[in-house]
Amino acid sequence: MPTEQELKVLGLLAEEWKHSGPPGILDISEIVAALDLAPSETFQALKALFQNGLVDMNSIKTSAFLTPEGYAAVEKY
Repeated sequence: MPTEQELKVLGLLAEEWKHSGPPGILDISEIVAALDLAPSETFQALKALFQNGLVDMNSIKTSAFLTPEGYAAVEKY
């Protein structure tokens, strides 16, 4: 089960997915600014979500977006 921090990241990316369409891409700096988490917590959550295949990143690791599995996880929790 995702941590509280991971759920916040997933929720934010899911809102972007709904607003602008799949895959809900946001710059990592936008994610950090939008959440009431310390930047280190946000980065740790993104890393864990990436490792679990729920979030993917662009090749230079400046943007993150949901995978279909990540979007399904949001709806489950």
